[in-house]
Amino acid sequence: MLSWSGKQTNVAVNIDDIATGSGDGGLPFGHELIEFASAIAGSDDAALQLARQQLVAVAGYPAMVDAAAVAANFEMMTRVANGTGAAFEGNTLAARTALGERLGIRAETPRPETL
Repeated sequence: MLSWSGKQTNVAVNIDDIATGSGDGGLPFGHELIEFASAIAGSDDAALQLARQQLVAVAGYPAMVDAAAVAANFEMMTRVANGTGAAFEGNTLAARTALGERLGIRAETPRPETL
């Protein structure tokens, strides 16, 4: 979705920055957004509080709320898909696997191809 939204807004998104957690990904407030997203995915409450404060300082409270809502929505979508046993079609699975490898993300457990 980030690649698509970047194309729609003429913003050159750098996925490698996002994958490594460095730089700004080519995004406004990108460094702070990457730190916030990393902290949300982690378990360090102090790091999350600091990342939240830094994002608010540069982008404002509404932007932090939007970023948190996006993260929560992705978590919800993932849980719904996992709960239903949804499987990706072959070409989608290959593309997502390649992107996951680039980002350093892998599935915790193998997914069934069908129910």
